[in-house]
This record gives sequence, C-alpha cells and structure tokens, in this order.
Amino acid sequence: MKNLILLLLFSGSLFAQQREMVYENIIITPLKSSENLLIEGIKKHNQKYHSKGETTASLYSILVGKHSGKYVWLNGPMKMTDYDNMPDTSHMEDWQKNIRNHATDESVKLAKLNWDASYSPPSWGSPKYILWRTFKIKQNNDSYQKVLETVTKIGKVLNAINAPNPRRVYESVFRSEDREDITLVYPFKTFTRFSESNGLPTGFQAEYDRINGPGAFRKDVGDVLSSHTNGWYDEVLMLVE
Repeated sequence: MKNLILLLLFSGSLFAQQREMVYENIIITPLKSSENLLIEGIKKHNQKYHSKGETTASLYSILVGKHSGKYVWLNGPMKMTDYDNMPDTSHMEDWQKNIRNHATDESVKLAKLNWDASYSPPSWGSPKYILWRTFKIKQNNDSYQKVLETVTKIGKVLNAINAPNPRRVYESVFRSEDREDITLVYPFKTFTRFSESNGLPTGFQAEYDRINGPGAFRKDVGDVLSSHTNGWYDEVLMLVE
C-alpha cells in the first residue's frame, strides 16, 4: 500500500499527468498517553477502508517543523468529485473508534498537484522521507500568481538540467486564512542530502542564470519571493505506514 501511494505521489508518467490529482491531508495531534494505539488504529483503518481502489492512504510522522510531534494522514490521489462520496456511517464510526479517540485535534487540507510547476525524474524510487516547504504568501492581489510563476520557472530549469531529485508543487484547493497555499514537496532517501543543500541542487542558481541570463535567479526568484511572501517554513515527514 505505502509503495503504491509513493509511486503515485512522485511518478512522472504521462498517464498520471492526464489526471486531476488531489490529496487529502489530515494533520492529527496524538493523545500522548495512547499514541501507540493511534498508530495501530490508523493502520487498521487504512487496511479496512483505504487499501484498495484508486485512492489509498498512508501515515507520516512529522519529525521537524511547526507541527513536529504530530502525524499526517495522507489519502489520494483523488478527483474533486470523489469528495462528494463522503464516508458512510460504519467508516466514520471506525475513524472515531480507532483514530479520533486517541487524538486531541485534526486539521484537514485538500491539495491539488500542479503538473506544470512540478518536476519528476523517472524511476526515482520510493522515498522514506519528505521535505515540505510552505510559502507564506502576502495578501496582495497578484502575490499568489507571482509566487506560482516563480516555482514554475524553477521546475522548468530542474527539468532542463535533469536534476537528480524530484520536486512536486501542490496548491491548496481552498484558500487558507494565513495564505499558506503553495507547498513544495521534496522526497529524499537519507538526511545526508542536506549536508550540502536544502531543497534545490547544489549550484542551481548558476545553472538558472546560465539558462535564463545573468542575474535571472535574483530577479525571478529572490526578488519575487522577497516582495510577495512573508518567508516560508520547512517540515520533514517520515513514512510510518
């Protein structure tokens, strides 16, 4: 199950790119006295309700970042129309029994994959870890589009240089209050990757300027993110189930 959802998350196949791909992310705050029961409950729930069909579910532990100590239940990929088919009574009773009884809070977000802005080299494999980088976009009318244009340009250069690691771009389906609605997803296999760089490949700025002209990275990326965001933050997730 976990290999299937990871393949769908990071596959770059033409078939996949023809589909609308939306993921349901539920951040779960565990009740510390029964955290082990929460994990086991999610495993049972996933096996019973989310191990077959087009959408499957997996569980990640948040190791680093503002939600560290919590978990992310990830369900997908799905189409928005799939959300019309809400879980039946037995499904929700199982969620209450095996998950909600062992949690203090849940926060739901729907994120849609932006294929044009993303980069996925073929046959990259199944990652154990994921880096989430979320932008805090300013409330100005044009800031969202400016940031999206920037991350799309970066994706095109990653593709042009055949960068070794994937990078996916997800947009919130529904606008959030704090405007944290564009998230970059970097899967990785070992923390040694961050010995040299955090996110983009080493020397990426020089490669960007080589392709787009001298000073292009500062103008297209540095200046835009400085003007249209209030920064960003990283979170590191580890696959549990």
